[in-house]
Amino acid sequence: MSRKRNSPFLFQNLKGKSISFTADEQLVINGLLPLIGGEWDGKIKAKCKVKRIDRNKVVTQIKTKLELIQEKYCIYCGLHQEHSGRLEREHIAPKETKNHPQFMFEALNLVLACHHCNVDLKGEYNSISKLSKVYSKCKFNIVHPYFDDYEKHIVHAVKGGRALIKAAPRSRKGKNHIKLFELDSVPKTDKRSGLLIVSSLNIKAKYDNLLNDALQNKFIRL
Repeated sequence: MSRKRNSPFLFQNLKGKSISFTADEQLVINGLLPLIGGEWDGKIKAKCKVKRIDRNKVVTQIKTKLELIQEKYCIYCGLHQEHSGRLEREHIAPKETKNHPQFMFEALNLVLACHHCNVDLKGEYNSISKLSKVYSKCKFNIVHPYFDDYEKHIVHAVKGGRALIKAAPRSRKGKNHIKLFELDSVPKTDKRSGLLIVSSLNIKAKYDNLLNDALQNKFIRL
């Protein structure tokens, strides 16, 4: 984690924190096989015994479970949804038919991202550089929250009140990640920097109020 919890932004490593499916949820997912595209939110295939309402419940629960893990921070830009907008379910390796529908319900492929990162910037970008039948053996060209140590690829620094980001030396993943999600752009940098200032002012005001309350109620003496 590059910043503390309750920060306006947080870049996360999710190693060992993926969601799990209940037995009933797994039965629904298995009933949708083979995954060829469209099973996530489209019409249920002909002759498939899974009901649309049951599939939709599984998809809804995925978001609920991910919110508990990510605490409502976008996995890509790191902004809390209060500042980035409501988070959406996101597939790190795209689920579309032309890409990797077989990983549609793979827990390690599921995260939450803001609409700007998910749709405007990433879209159907193919994040897999070397495909394997086993998801965990695939090679990725961006920083993967479940497999990679974020700090080994992306470096953060605060200089002159500016929240700066750059790729770690010799990290191609870091460079690709920053470029794809425009993390070093002026608007993103300005937003992080502004949020840091506001956050520090709020913290100062909070402790000033606590001190005043303590003095007024004679909890402490000067």
